[in-house]
Amino acid sequence: MSENSITRRWARRRVAAIGLAVAATATATVPATAAGGTATASAAPVRPAVHVSTLPNGDRVTVRGSGTHTSTMVTTPDGRSIPAVQMAVNGHAYVIPASVLASGQAYDPAGYDTAAPVAARSSRVTPHYPLGILEIDGLGLDGNAAEATTFLFNTDDAKRFAAPIQLRGGVARIAVPSGNYFAVTVFTTFDPATHTSTEHVVTRTDLAASASGTTVLTADERTATARVAAVTPRPSTADGDVETIARTDAAGATAVVETGSTGATWMAPQPAAQIGALAYRVLDLGAAGPAGPDPYRYDLSFAPSDHIDANQVWRPDPSRIQTSHNVFATDPANPAHQAGWVIGAGGPDGGSGLMRFVPTPGTLTDYLGVSTDDVSWSAEYMPVENAPNQDSELEFEDLDYYRGPGQTWRTWAHGPLTPQVGQYTNAMACNACVDPDTGVMDFGITEFTDSDPNSAAHDLGPGYTATFSVYRDGVQVATQSGWPHIEIPGTTAQPGTYRMVYDSDTTGSGLPMSQSTKTHTDITFQYAPGSVQQSTLPADDVCYAANFEALKCEILPALSLDYRLVTDSSNTGRLPVQLLDLGVGHQSYQGQGSHAAITGATVSVSYDAGKTWVPATVARSGGGHYLAAWPNNAPKGAMPWLKVTAADAIGGSISQIVADAYTIG
Repeated sequence: MSENSITRRWARRRVAAIGLAVAATATATVPATAAGGTATASAAPVRPAVHVSTLPNGDRVTVRGSGTHTSTMVTTPDGRSIPAVQMAVNGHAYVIPASVLASGQAYDPAGYDTAAPVAARSSRVTPHYPLGILEIDGLGLDGNAAEATTFLFNTDDAKRFAAPIQLRGGVARIAVPSGNYFAVTVFTTFDPATHTSTEHVVTRTDLAASASGTTVLTADERTATARVAAVTPRPSTADGDVETIARTDAAGATAVVETGSTGATWMAPQPAAQIGALAYRVLDLGAAGPAGPDPYRYDLSFAPSDHIDANQVWRPDPSRIQTSHNVFATDPANPAHQAGWVIGAGGPDGGSGLMRFVPTPGTLTDYLGVSTDDVSWSAEYMPVENAPNQDSELEFEDLDYYRGPGQTWRTWAHGPLTPQVGQYTNAMACNACVDPDTGVMDFGITEFTDSDPNSAAHDLGPGYTATFSVYRDGVQVATQSGWPHIEIPGTTAQPGTYRMVYDSDTTGSGLPMSQSTKTHTDITFQYAPGSVQQSTLPADDVCYAANFEALKCEILPALSLDYRLVTDSSNTGRLPVQLLDLGVGHQSYQGQGSHAAITGATVSVSYDAGKTWVPATVARSGGGHYLAAWPNNAPKGAMPWLKVTAADAIGGSISQIVADAYTIG
């Protein structure tokens, strides 16, 4: 996945002070250039980058989000998801894949610190306290010395010592400051053919290390007797789990060790902490239903505990399960007919996600369960397989996938896939907003949307090309390539007619995409300070123009389109007459935005790659919707282009051309 593969929806106003969210704060700015001697736009708003690290073994770590919305995923060079053990402490974020833990080969844990610059990674200890020798002996299931890794943390003060320690030949001897410690020792197996792992996790809540002599900690794999499992309402088989073990020291700082596997995980029972506090939680317990015409799975999260119980069989609360019905669409050029499906759980102590391949076109019912309100679920759908080209990827994301108990329905990647300012019902970052106090204006567009109002997708690999420009009263004030977001300072932002023009081309991305390959979008709107057409952005959303203070921002009245094309899950139209339910409205967030009347819309179709256009029959159907119809009178396999225009009663308009919008079947 590209480091540029990001979305503004991951932006949040707060970042956790400690935990894996530390790794998610990398940012980038994109300069905008002035044209024609006009005022120069400021740098684009800070881009909430996904943090991507390449580990010494070649695996890649992708961290998305912040705070309780943080999710971490590890993928192999061929794009397959792999479990890993993580430790977040003191600004460090160690991520060590199961394949490394199980290899028996020596490795430097400092090289797997994804939060530290490469040049700064070091295993050396600088003593500032009286040191003693700690010997860690690892015993395997057969009672003999066994390879393992211990994650060690000083519970008097985390700053004194916190690091992963590899047990070579089943033993490690290290110098540590005397005092009290917490240790998590992980015994791992890994099958490289199936990417299936198992873990036995042996925790020591409290350990006193002496300044004189040698303190011995014995981690016996045989004590991890409690298998993590769930009893689900429908038959299922576990296929992945994530546990967080958060340990707070006497000063109030917290370290988090995150364990989990794709096969089976066993925990060793442990009592509550004597110094500081312990919070153990099964953050994500995944289980797949049996193969059949009605595929389903469970992804469940459970409440934290101050100890690790001897019974690790969990039962979800049926009253807190969301039944999520998913329909997966894909491009007919997708050779593998499979897609990536990632469900990630994020909580106060971190989060993770595993990618599973799903057949596409296809369906999946995902039962999401929570026991507490401090856990969020995110979902990602990659409709075309990216492997082995991880640098270019089309990802649809929904950060707030869990809405609460009940049922939800969603179709993913149903085309045409078009850039829009959007009409979002979930919390988002505003694409086009103004801070009325400073006059700072943001202009932007979401690169790809589908038929769901909360979709946001990106393909920003090295072969993807795009240009975004902003005009005021017919004069270009800023333009840039790549990310379509520009910020104009208050000295430049003035009342007038504004225009955003965005051109995109995916043909060089390397992805197997034959549809929605190129787009041209032209949006015009009026800006007047204090206009009633500029609603205040809701508090749950993010406004870059006002330095993330949503309630200071006004939503600019830019038009947005919603395509509901009558096609199948390969975006193929099989009727002699093609139908389109076209929605036209203004950029909005949780219902807030301009409600000015829509005065009209047109739809045209081209069967010769935009050389000539044939008007479709368009009839207003109410509520800003129009029904358009035209004949599919081109040969099977042809991919018509679409051109849509619309206007409102306050001087706004939108024009959009989509190349290869769908396929005639």
